[in-house]
Amino acid sequence: MNKLLTGLCIALLSIQTFAMSHGHNMNHQHQSSQFETMEVDGLTLSNFRARASIGQMKNSGAYGEIQSTINDRLIKASSSVAQVVELHEHINDNGVMRMREVEGGFALNPNESMVMKPGGYHIMLIGLLEPLKAESSMDLKLEFESGKTVNLTIPIVSIKKMHH
Repeated sequence: MNKLLTGLCIALLSIQTFAMSHGHNMNHQHQSSQFETMEVDGLTLSNFRARASIGQMKNSGAYGEIQSTINDRLIKASSSVAQVVELHEHINDNGVMRMREVEGGFALNPNESMVMKPGGYHIMLIGLLEPLKAESSMDLKLEFESGKTVNLTIPIVSIKKMHH
């Protein structure tokens, strides 16, 4: 009986170890690294994510896509994870790529995707209050010229997964 019980315990531990080493969490509370597309008040929001912190850097970026049924503008973003949140773009300044805040926000044209991605438009998270850890999530509030406000919870992904 002891040999059977010991064998059964070893088999169960082996199955759990295999599952855990292949990305499965036995309690199924694993944070998804995918943002579920949402439609709210004439807006479709998709592919939102934030980049996990790199070393001790105090800044990061958030990215995603917004489609609107009307002309509108994303004019402000905020989050509890950073002291300051700004809407930024990358520009080529005489051969040097620079980031700058976009005055007036990002234009949304009807039924066209406004894409925020590394190297383009993005939401800059400045003065992180603590490092952003991959496989967790953060809050992000978006405010639009039309008066719409959308509160999101977006996944934080490693830099390796940013481009996949």
